[in-house]
Amino acid sequence: MKKASGGAADKKKVRRSIAPDDVPPKKQASKKDVLQVFAEKVRDNKDLVSRWSVLQETRVEYFRGKDFVNFIKNHPEVKNVLESDSNLEAEEIANILLGKSLLVRCDRVVKTVRPGKKKLSTWPAHLEIFPEMDNVI
Repeated sequence: MKKASGGAADKKKVRRSIAPDDVPPKKQASKKDVLQVFAEKVRDNKDLVSRWSVLQETRVEYFRGKDFVNFIKNHPEVKNVLESDSNLEAEEIANILLGKSLLVRCDRVVKTVRPGKKKLSTWPAHLEIFPEMDNVI
């Protein structure tokens, strides 16, 4: 037997837009940051090996920095998305993405080898945000 729904449950769900209503949808897409498009294109590409890990109690997808550098060198067509910045080196691109907070530099939580093992895992299961060395005196 179904219950009759109350007044509060009858409210319609309204989808809210972040962008102003007077801008047509196509213009919103063209306003999207070039670096954001580049980051999405890199993330969606299957040739960049990435794994899942836990960062501050949240599951995140991550890749290694040296894999990113090799990916950029081997896939120049991805750099073409950057338009005027397409002649930058991979390290410079990574630094720009770090500055825009599109990438976060992380480090493994466990830095010691477990007993009975010979080396650290290539893909750690737990990460922490890399501590900034600028503040250390």
